[in-house]
Amino acid sequence: MFAELNLDREELKLYEQIADNLAIEAPVPDLVIYLQASVDSIMQRLVRRNSRYDRYVERAYLERLADAYSRFFHNYDDGPLLIVNASQIDPANNAADYEQLFQHIERTTGGRHFFNPASAALA
Repeated sequence: MFAELNLDREELKLYEQIADNLAIEAPVPDLVIYLQASVDSIMQRLVRRNSRYDRYVERAYLERLADAYSRFFHNYDDGPLLIVNASQIDPANNAADYEQLFQHIERTTGGRHFFNPASAALA
């Protein structure tokens, strides 16, 4: 996805040739977790994180990236998938949000699942 968003046509073609030659048969994961958040939430988190690299991330880029991930996971069927609406939670910085997410992950088995948690801070 990043290559498609960031490389020009010729660079992407070269990248794909190299990737095809390096391709390995990766095992199917036990569970894929897609933390989906609105672009507004992501922008707010980047501001709070205040990293010197994050200052250069443009909203339009995040919109394209979020769209690419949405398309990818819409069609994903290589293994079990848990799609988490992470716009209102912050499991990286909030222990209660982390615990709520972790408990849901432990209960998730094969197939496609959706988790729309409320922030533990709001509960």
